Amino acid sequence: MVYALNNVTVRIDGQEILQSVSCTFQEGKWISVIGQAGAGKSTFAKVIKGLIPFCKGEYTHNQQALPRDSKGNMKVVPHIGYVFQFPEHQIFETTVYRELAFAPKMKGESPARLDEAIKMVMGQIGLSEELLQENPFQLSGGLKRLVAIASVLIAEPELLILDEPTAGLDPISKTALLKQLKAWQVEKNRTVLFISHQLKDVAEYSDEVMIFKKGRLLVHLDVNELFLKQTAFMEQAGLPLPEPIQLLRFIEAISGRMLEPASCREEDIMQLVKPVWQSRGLQNDG
Repeated sequence: MVYALNNVTVRIDGQEILQSVSCTFQEGKWISVIGQAGAGKSTFAKVIKGLIPFCKGEYTHNQQALPRDSKGNMKVVPHIGYVFQFPEHQIFETTVYRELAFAPKMKGESPARLDEAIKMVMGQIGLSEELLQENPFQLSGGLKRLVAIASVLIAEPELLILDEPTAGLDPISKTALLKQLKAWQVEKNRTVLFISHQLKDVAEYSDEVMIFKKGRLLVHLDVNELFLKQTAFMEQAGLPLPEPIQLLRFIEAISGRMLEPASCREEDIMQLVKPVWQSRGLQNDG
């Protein structure tokens, strides 16, 4: 499964929102999309889903052009899932079961297969089966969001777009949700397009990162390459480094040592930083 854009441009009300964007998404990658407000991130995601029909340029899936209508406008891509910033606003059914069953029923799933799929997605996203007959509108905000996300995952999308899916969640709920989504992505070998301004989360879960600036794709790099080596692109985009990377650079500066973590993930950085900090503290105490 390979999705590719070639020189895609989007013009709205006479203004170019995306300018000559070319990129490729390989199967099984968590690809984060970052940039300042107004950089074109959400517009880019909508192009990928086929929600902006009038984009110019080429958009292919496995080297085949995705379908357009008789006027040349893009059609919605059915095998791509889209989780919006507040997915709970998309809920419309009267029970959790009916909400989760909607997409499989539209595909003609048998009752037995339907129940199996619902149980599986509930387990993947961390929901109790006791909720199936509950009214989703009466659930807590966090549970409501999980139900909405599960309703997208049950359709087994090839590519999943996550547009700020943790907006409004407390830190514990946010971490739990991202871990569940990462586990789903790895288990299913799916591609995820993750739009976020939380750069610590980007460093923690990504395989690759795309930076947008003023409607242009500035760079598309391996996450460790970007955050540990080619950090000038972050400065160019007006973005700070993720907090763990900032801590790493601070410890390097005060210790006079160059540290080489295994990755830009917080755990790998802390394994290097803690001993250096502790040894420096002991020396100061002496």
